[in-house]
Amino acid sequence: MILQPLLMFRSLDLDPSPIAQSAVNQESLVESAGWLSDIVLGAPEWIPVSVAVFLILLSVILWNASRSRFSPQTLTLSLTLKLIAVALVCVCLVQPMRLGKRARPQDNLVAIVLDTSQSMQLKAPGAAVDRLERFKQVLDPDQNWQTRLQQNFDVRPYHFGRRLESMPDLASLEADQPTSSLLHSLDSLKQRLEGRPLAGTILLTDGNLTDNEQETWDVSEFPSPIYPVIDDDEPAFQDLCIDQISIQQTDFETSPAKVEIQYHATGLPNQKATIQLIDLQTGQVVEEITESISGSEHIGKVSFRFRPETAGVVFYEVLAFTDLDRETLLNPTAQGIQESAEATLLNNAQIVSLNRKSGPYRLLYLTGRPNWEYKFLRRSLQADAEIQLVGLLRIAKKEPKFSFRDRSVSSTNPLFAGLGEDEEETAEQYDQPVIIRLGVKESEELSDGFPTSEEELFAYHAVILDDIESDFLTQDQMLLLRRFVSSRGGGLLMLGGQEAFSAKAMRETPLGEMAPFYWSKQDSKPQGPYRIQLTKEGMLQPWLRLSDNESGERSQTRTSLIHSTLNLSGELKPGASTLAVAETPSQIQIPALISQRFGRGRSAAWMIGDLWRSSMRRENTEDDSAGQSWRQMARWLVNDAPSRVELSLSKPTDPTQPVRITTNVRDESYLPMDNAKVIVTVTPLGGEPVSLESVMDGEDSGVYQTEYWSPEGSAFHISAEVNSLDGTRIGEAESGWTQNAGAQEFKQLAVNRERLAQLAKDSGGRILRASELEKFASDLPNQRVPVQETWLYPLWHTPWILTLAIVCLCLEWTIRRTKGMA
Repeated sequence: MILQPLLMFRSLDLDPSPIAQSAVNQESLVESAGWLSDIVLGAPEWIPVSVAVFLILLSVILWNASRSRFSPQTLTLSLTLKLIAVALVCVCLVQPMRLGKRARPQDNLVAIVLDTSQSMQLKAPGAAVDRLERFKQVLDPDQNWQTRLQQNFDVRPYHFGRRLESMPDLASLEADQPTSSLLHSLDSLKQRLEGRPLAGTILLTDGNLTDNEQETWDVSEFPSPIYPVIDDDEPAFQDLCIDQISIQQTDFETSPAKVEIQYHATGLPNQKATIQLIDLQTGQVVEEITESISGSEHIGKVSFRFRPETAGVVFYEVLAFTDLDRETLLNPTAQGIQESAEATLLNNAQIVSLNRKSGPYRLLYLTGRPNWEYKFLRRSLQADAEIQLVGLLRIAKKEPKFSFRDRSVSSTNPLFAGLGEDEEETAEQYDQPVIIRLGVKESEELSDGFPTSEEELFAYHAVILDDIESDFLTQDQMLLLRRFVSSRGGGLLMLGGQEAFSAKAMRETPLGEMAPFYWSKQDSKPQGPYRIQLTKEGMLQPWLRLSDNESGERSQTRTSLIHSTLNLSGELKPGASTLAVAETPSQIQIPALISQRFGRGRSAAWMIGDLWRSSMRRENTEDDSAGQSWRQMARWLVNDAPSRVELSLSKPTDPTQPVRITTNVRDESYLPMDNAKVIVTVTPLGGEPVSLESVMDGEDSGVYQTEYWSPEGSAFHISAEVNSLDGTRIGEAESGWTQNAGAQEFKQLAVNRERLAQLAKDSGGRILRASELEKFASDLPNQRVPVQETWLYPLWHTPWILTLAIVCLCLEWTIRRTKGMA
C-alpha cells in the first residue's frame, strides 16, 4: 500500500537543477499520501531490483548473526546498524527526489519602506549616527543581503513621511518630514501594488506614527507579510514633553477658560519642570508653574485658569522646559547657550486656540408693569459689552385712567368719527396699553410693540418676559415666540410676578406649552419670606455658580430670607430640571428656577417675582453677586442661539488631506439660504492671508464648503464673510485651528516595539534585527510567495546519506573489534 503512490511516478531526469513549473505538473506526480506527497522517485523501475538486493543482503546478515557469539543486546545493535546502511544504499537505487516550491526569480516584488520623518533624527545616547543614517547603512546596495534579495525578487524601494514616495538616491534622503503617516503610507503601498505579486514588505521605522491613533491597526488584509527591522535595544532618552492638552471654556465669570496640561519627563530626576502659558497676540506670559520631577519616569499635570482679554479667536503657546533649557526656548538667539540635555526640544511646545464668541447679542426684555427688575438687569449688563439690552416697559394697562369715550356708543376715539367706515375700523383704539421703548437702535424698532414678524423677532437672541399675563400677547405673537425658541434656537426666560403664571388660561396657550412645568392645581402656598438655594443639578451649571469651586459655592449663602413673591409650579415636564429652590423659614422647599430644552432653543422660568431685592440688599458696595448672576444668566440665554452665519471645521485624521471648512448660511427667517456669496479667508499665524471662495453643497441647502491645506504652519485663523448676490451683507463668522505635527511626531522617542510587533503579527510577518537580514534574504525565496515554481532536489546523492551509511558501518565494525571479533 505504501509503495502504490510511488509506482505511479514516472522516471525523471536526475539533473539537480530546478524544473520549471510548466514542465512538471505537481498534480500528476503527487497524490495525497501524507509525507510521501513531497517524494518523487527518479527510477521507479529499479524498485524490484532494490527490494531483491535488500532481501539478499538481509539473508546474509541474518545467517552471519546466527553464528555470532555476541550477547543479545550487542547483536541487536550490530544488526540495526548494518540494516540501516544497507537500506540507505538500496533506497539510492530508485533515485529518491524531493518535490518543493520556491519563488520564481524576478517574478515577485519586495517593497522596502524607509521612514524619513523628523523622529529619525534622534540619536541613541552614545551613538555616533542617528536612526536614519543607521538605516542608510543597512540599505547600502553593497550589503550581501541586498544582492541576494535582488537575485530572486524585484525590489521596490520607497520612503515615507507625510506620504509614500519612491526612493531617490539614498544619500540625498533627509529626516525632514514633519509627520509619520505610517498607516496612510501602507494603504498607499497597497493601492500602488494592487494586483501585483508582493512577496514581503521590509519596514524600517521607529513605529511612532502621527496618524489618528483611534484608527484600527488591522492589517490582516495587507497583500504581504510586513517585516519591521529594528536595532538592538537602545538606552533610554532624556526628555521632557507635553503629552496632552485639554481645554474647557465658557463665557461665565466663575468659569473662565481652563487649560489643563499633562507632561511626561524621562531620565530627568531631581530637576524642575516649568510650564508656561503665553499669549501669542501680545507675547505676554499669562501664567507660569514650576514643579519638581520625581524619579526617572514622571507624569505631571498642571492647569491654568484665566479669562481671555479679547473676544474671538485667540492663540496661546504652552512651553515645558527645565532650567537648563529656559534660555534655549525663550531666547534662542542668545549667545553662550549650552547644549540641551534632552534628546529633542521639538516636543516641548504646543499651540492651542480659544474661541470666545463675540456679539453683539441682542436681548429683548418685556415687562408688564414698572418695577425694579429692569433697572438692575440693565445696570448689570452694562459690564458686558457683548450683550445689548432692549426693553419694552408697559407703564399703563389697556384700561386708561381717564377717558372721554362713551362705551355704549363706540370704543374708538370720537375724533375719528364720521371719517368713513375704513378709517373708523383702523382708528386708534382707546383700549391700548402704554409702552415705552428703551435701548432701541433705530427709531422704528419695536414702534408697534412686541414683534409680529419673524424678521423682527429673530433679530434677537433671547427674550425675557417679566410679569406678563396670557392675554397681553396675541395668539399669533405667542406662536411666533414659540417658533423663535423651537426653530430659531433662541432663549426664553419667564419671570414670576402678580400677573405671570397666575391665569389658568395660560396653560392652554403656546406660552404654557413652552413653560418647563405643568400648571399647579393648588392655590395655597407656604408663607414666606423665601431664601434661594441651588439644587444639586444647579450646582453643576457653571452659569449659576458664583464661585469657581464647589466648596466656595456651598459656603456662600445665595440670598437671605428677603423674597416675598413666589408662583407655584406643578409637576415638571419630561426633560426639565429644577436648578434652584425657594426655602421657607420652616425649611419647606419650593421649585424656584426650572429649565428645559425646547426644540433648538431653551426655556426657563423664575418663579420668584422680586429678584430685585437681592440687588438692593448688598452687604457692601463691592458685592456684585446679583449683577454677576444676571450677566451669567443672560450669557446662558444667548450663547447657544445660532447666528445667520456659522463656521465649522472638519480636520481629517490623515495629515496629508486638507481641512474642510463648512459655512452655514440662513436668511432672516433662519431658513437655509442658497445663492449667497461666501468668501473664506485663512490667515496662518505670522503669514499672509489666503482668500477662498466656498461653493454650495450639492446635498444640503444653505451649506457652503471649501478646503485648505498647508504643509507648514502651526495655527490658522479663519473668517467667513457672506453677502447676498446683490451685495447686501448677511454676516460673518470666525474660527481657528492648530496643528502640532512636531509635538505629535516626538510624543514618544523610544522605538515602539509593541506596535511594530503587533503590525508584524497581524500581517503574518515577524520582527527582524539588522543582523538577521542576510539569513532572511536567503530564506524568503522558500517561503510562500504569490508566484512560485516547482523544483526537484535529488536526495539519493546528498552527502548526509553517504555519511550516515559510512557511520553505521564504522560503528558496527568498532563493536565487533571491541568484542574480540574481526
